[in-house]
Amino acid sequence: MDSSNLSTDDTLSVSPSVKPAGKVPVTRMAYYGRAGKILRLHIMNLLMNVLTLGIYSFWGKTRIRKYMTSHISISEDRFEYTGTGKELLYGWLKAILIFLPIVIILYIPVVNIIGMLLLLSIVSIALYLALRYRLSRTKWRGIRFHLGGSIKEYFLLSLKRTLINIITFGVKIPQSDILLWSYIANHMSYGDLSFSYKGDHTKLRKIHLKTLSILIVCFLFSFGSMITVAIIDSSGHVNAKIEKQKEINSGSISGSVTDPVGTNGEYSPTQVDPTSTSQGKPEIPGSMILGFVFFYLGIGLGLLSRMWYHAALWHEKFYGLRLGNLRFKIDITGAGLLKLYIVNILIILITLGIGKPIAAHRTLRYYIQNIRIGGDIKELIAAQKALQEKSGMGDALAADVGFDMGV
Repeated sequence: MDSSNLSTDDTLSVSPSVKPAGKVPVTRMAYYGRAGKILRLHIMNLLMNVLTLGIYSFWGKTRIRKYMTSHISISEDRFEYTGTGKELLYGWLKAILIFLPIVIILYIPVVNIIGMLLLLSIVSIALYLALRYRLSRTKWRGIRFHLGGSIKEYFLLSLKRTLINIITFGVKIPQSDILLWSYIANHMSYGDLSFSYKGDHTKLRKIHLKTLSILIVCFLFSFGSMITVAIIDSSGHVNAKIEKQKEINSGSISGSVTDPVGTNGEYSPTQVDPTSTSQGKPEIPGSMILGFVFFYLGIGLGLLSRMWYHAALWHEKFYGLRLGNLRFKIDITGAGLLKLYIVNILIILITLGIGKPIAAHRTLRYYIQNIRIGGDIKELIAAQKALQEKSGMGDALAADVGFDMGV
C-alpha cells in the first residue's frame, strides 16, 4: 500500500503528544473489487432466488458482501466479513415484527401522525443497527470492530432530532446529523481501542442553507409548474366542451349525444359522446404528463444540489474522527458525488435493476479510494474483543427503508 509524507498544503497533523510537529505518514485505503465478478455473483443469486422463492437472497447478499469486504485493504492487509445468511434471515423475521405495528398505526386517523414520526425515526435506527451488526462481523488484521451504545438512547435522540428538524423546517439538520454521528462514532471501537469524535456543525451551516434554499426553490417551481399546467389543461377541456356543445345545439353534429336513436329512427351504435375517447376510456392529456415531468425534474435537481452538503458532511465526519494516534480525512466532492449517483441511476435504469450491484461497487470504490489515514499504522495495536451477539435485524430494516448501502 502506498505511504507518503504530507505536503505543505495536504495536512493531517497529529497531537504533539503523539508525534512531533511536522509531517506525518499518510496511508490510503484501497479497493480491488471487480464489477464483472460482482455482476456474476448477483445473476447467480437471482437464479437461486427464483428456485428458492426468495429465501436464498440472505445468503446471496452475504456472498457479495464477503467479496466486496475482502477486497478492501489498508497497508496491504485486507478486511474480512464473517456474517452469515442465517443471521440475516433471523434479522429479517424480527424486522417484520417492528414494521407491522407501524403500518397498522399509519391507517388510524390522528394516531397516524405518531406513526409517521416513528417511521422517520426508524430510518436512523435501521442505519444504526445495520452498522452495529456489520462492524461486529468485520475484521482487519484478525481484530473485530464493535459498536456499543444503547438502542433506546439512540432512538430517543433520533426521534428528538427528527422533531426539531421538522419544527425548524430543516434549519437544524446539520446539528442533528453531527449529534447522531457523534453518538455512533464515540461508541465505535477496533478491538479494545475506542474511536473518538468531536465535530463542529457550524461549518456545515452555510452550505446547508444554500443547498436547502435551492431545494425549496426547485420544489416551489416544480409544484407551481404542475399546478399551472393542470389549470391550463382544465381550461382547455372546458372550452372544448363548450364548443362541442355549441356545435350540437346548432345541429352541425347529427343525432343526439344522449339519444342513441338516429334521425331515421334506427339505432346507431356509432353515435357516442363526442367528448369521450373511441375506446370509452379517458385520455391522459400530454399536458398532464408534461406537468409531472416538470415536477420530478425540479425535485431531482433540488435533491442533486444536496450532494454538496453531503460531501461537506462526510468531510466533517472524518475530520473529527480519531483512533489511537490515527486521524482520518476523506476527499470526496459535491461534483464527484453528483457524477457518481447520476451514472449509478443510469446503470440501474438501463439494466432494469440488474446493475444495482455494479452501482454499489462503484459507490464503495469511490468512497474507499478517497479515504486517507494520517499516522503510523504500525503503531496501532489492539486486542480482540468478544463477538457481539447481534442479529442481522438492522440489515433487514435498512434494506426495507431503502438504505441498504452494501458493505
